[in-house]
Amino acid sequence: MSEATPYVLILYYSRSGATADMARQLAAGVESIPGIEARLRTVPAVSPTCEAVDPEIPEEGAVMQTWMTCATAAR
Repeated sequence: MSEATPYVLILYYSRSGATADMARQLAAGVESIPGIEARLRTVPAVSPTCEAVDPEIPEEGAVMQTWMTCATAAR
């Protein structure tokens, strides 16, 4: 059985690209070491809110339509 190549995971989030550039430079440094592989991975965009804690209907802003109000209005 062959052994897997050791690697360093470089996980990053980059909104404007500067962090992505830094991650690529880091990966180049890692791969300059013989026998080590760099794996670059990014994560999806983040949001300041979470569906689990957001109210179902915002207290202000545009009027919200729900399936329940839509169903009762159709009667």
